[in-house]
Amino acid sequence: MTLEQNPDLMARYSELNGARILVVDDNQSIRVVVRRYLQKCGVVITEACNGEEAVAIALREDPELILMDVDMPVMDGLTACRVLRTHEITRFTPLIFLTGRDDEERHIQALTVGGDDFMAKPFTPPVLVARIANLVHRHRAEQEVQRLLRLVRQYVSQPVREGKASGEIETVEATILFSDLRGFTATSLHEDPTMVFRAISAVLAKQTEMVVRHGGYVDKFSGDGMLAVFEGPDNAAEACRAAQEIVRWARTFEGISFWSPPPVGIGIHHGTFLRGDLGGESQREYTVIGGTVNIAARLCGVAKALEIIISDTVRERFVGDLHCGPAEFVALKGLSDEARIYRLDGETSVGSVT
Repeated sequence: MTLEQNPDLMARYSELNGARILVVDDNQSIRVVVRRYLQKCGVVITEACNGEEAVAIALREDPELILMDVDMPVMDGLTACRVLRTHEITRFTPLIFLTGRDDEERHIQALTVGGDDFMAKPFTPPVLVARIANLVHRHRAEQEVQRLLRLVRQYVSQPVREGKASGEIETVEATILFSDLRGFTATSLHEDPTMVFRAISAVLAKQTEMVVRHGGYVDKFSGDGMLAVFEGPDNAAEACRAAQEIVRWARTFEGISFWSPPPVGIGIHHGTFLRGDLGGESQREYTVIGGTVNIAARLCGVAKALEIIISDTVRERFVGDLHCGPAEFVALKGLSDEARIYRLDGETSVGSVT
């Protein structure tokens, strides 16, 4: 039965419409037969006559599937497959081998080098199209899963991704970094809201990169503010290094017309706090709360634009000169006594800790 004589198959394979497939065979008549059947499904065909040409095309055009002959001049299909599996862009591209040798040894060779399927010539076109359709659908499903995982990683905090959100409340000793933008309310009243939104997103995205680079993770964004947690053995130093990098970047960044430079203020405090689930079944957030978090936020409120304020508990964790100003005493909301703070130099690199 041909493809045209089976309406169910035609309906199934019409989903291949637009699929990008690379057909590789030194026999032009084989390529013509494959092209004729696949084009009935709306497939976009690219052709190559040897493995070397196939590798170049695949790396350039990123096909959704490769149909590859085994025995070809210049570079055979097995070698080409090995090469393709070394490149990130084609590492998981579905690949079906075609060959005139239908034996167990050839099957093993084809699958060992990274092939996904194997068909002997002469082949039945509807069966070939069916196998192609199955692999393309699987590949698209896997790509969608990866897209969703990337999306989840953007919206879900690191501890949740690592499976730490077990419903238990834990006590953590670590360093909290809190940042926000000075004068944000006034800016939001006078500038285009969409432009302000995009500007905030760009600033927060850059800060997130620097937090992650120094071993921290972002617990949450709140408007123009960011709360980050540093837990490693050198957590206070890494939080300070991240803050310094943020300030150095902001001082030279000129990509926002109404914020040049972005007026980032940062507060850092070390201590214990609670981490766990907040909320109920309909909505839940895995986050940090406690006095340490609140004090970091208050210190951030004291900081001027492009300034880093650290608490005495952060200062005490360092050996030698931390390159910060003299101790100051300020009143922080919620504290009965004045807090001792230091203004950290944003340029001089942070040293070691106790």
